[in-house]
Amino acid sequence: MVLHHLYGQQQLQDCLAVLATDDTLLVMDAELLAVTDALESLPCSVMLLDDSEPNGANNGSIPIIDTTGWIELVSQHPHSMSWG
Repeated sequence: MVLHHLYGQQQLQDCLAVLATDDTLLVMDAELLAVTDALESLPCSVMLLDDSEPNGANNGSIPIIDTTGWIELVSQHPHSMSWG
């Protein structure tokens, strides 16, 4: 159970290759949603961190969380990885 923080598309394919069903992918940059549609068919949950949107909003099919939601995710996942 890993929380993956995806910051850019440089390591996108490497990140996608290791995702498991009990992982969560947290997209840190909304622009990634515009450049790839690979995030919609992943085996794990995908969320977008965006403090400008209310917690629980949606960007298409991807839920948007704020900093409070991110802290909850960090506390729920025993491991995390950052991808650039």
